[in-house]
Amino acid sequence: MNILIISDSHGWTDQLKTIIARHEHEVDQVIHVGDSELPEHAPELAGVNVVAGNCDVFSSFPNELECQWEGTTAYIAHGHHHGVKQTLAKLIGRAKEKGARIAIYGHSHIARAEEQDGVILINPGSVRLPKQYPEGTYCCLTIGNEHADINYWTTAGKKATDLDKHFTL
Repeated sequence: MNILIISDSHGWTDQLKTIIARHEHEVDQVIHVGDSELPEHAPELAGVNVVAGNCDVFSSFPNELECQWEGTTAYIAHGHHHGVKQTLAKLIGRAKEKGARIAIYGHSHIARAEEQDGVILINPGSVRLPKQYPEGTYCCLTIGNEHADINYWTTAGKKATDLDKHFTL
């Protein structure tokens, strides 16, 4: 199972379409982790699973989603309600409440994948306003054979292999 994960595009439409089109034949699902700043009916979000971010004030996107991929539960939220800029503890706690092995979040604009307290935490970074990385980023999560691989790309489509991670489920 291959999942394209994008966050914090902050109103960009052309770049969002380009990123989705770039991977459309290799992914099974697309997730936008909030702050798209687009309405629910925006054509760029057609077929995309979206959660609300703090800048999605006029949307009715849900605050959180749960997904099942290859028998693994993922919890998805933008992260602003969990205080992810200060600590990941509330996000980890909520993921555990939901029985999730993976938590996907945005908000901080910092691309990272790590494991804490038994939860794999994935932040795709921001395609528009990156922090701690010189270019905008997004990622693809591949789940299968009891493994989770996270591969990062820049908004321009260049692989950002220095951010890639591999986890055992």
